[in-house]
Amino acid sequence: MPAECDCSQSECRCRGGDVRGAIQPRILLELARGPACGYDLLEALKRDPGGAEPDTGNLYRTLRWMEQSGCVKSDWETSRSGPARRVYEITPTGWEHLDEWAEVLGRTRRWLDDFLEGYTSLRRIYERI
Repeated sequence: MPAECDCSQSECRCRGGDVRGAIQPRILLELARGPACGYDLLEALKRDPGGAEPDTGNLYRTLRWMEQSGCVKSDWETSRSGPARRVYEITPTGWEHLDEWAEVLGRTRRWLDDFLEGYTSLRRIYERI
């Protein structure tokens, strides 16, 4: 059973099942692939065919909130040439939230599949009339 997180349903959509603007699971999935800086996350989210164009300010606000709630952690990387950059990685709490998101999105997908199947069936009947 997942540990309780410090977030409320209004802030953490995985608890409430709200998938609108679901940037949190997209960030968690990217970080599950490996640590990344904000710019790399932004670029990965831009390549995501299913999502809307991410807003840079929203990405960093969400990362800050996710760090405060324990889903991600960050450290400054200074070993590369150029300016230091903040690198984020998923935490065990983040993995729990990613699991919950997978459940929520799976239920949503099943609901959408049922809806579209019902719509298609009714549309075929209507077209015969």
